[in-house]
Amino acid sequence: MEIKVFPGYLFWSYSQKADLPEELVAEHVILYGDLEDIFRLSDLVSHDIIAKVNQEIFNSGRWPKRSYFIKKVILGL
Repeated sequence: MEIKVFPGYLFWSYSQKADLPEELVAEHVILYGDLEDIFRLSDLVSHDIIAKVNQEIFNSGRWPKRSYFIKKVILGL
């Protein structure tokens, strides 16, 4: 997935021309993106992938409130 549609600060260590796996893009956006970025991700990536990555983040104990928000608001679960 091309990352140029997201702000550069989310993928500062990658070239803006990089083509990254959807799971990696979802992880970076979920962890570090703002609401606009998360909604954009929701339009570009399947909710199954977002749910999988979000659950992995939640299980790791990182950003539990953010993970819960994404689960309820973005994924509607």
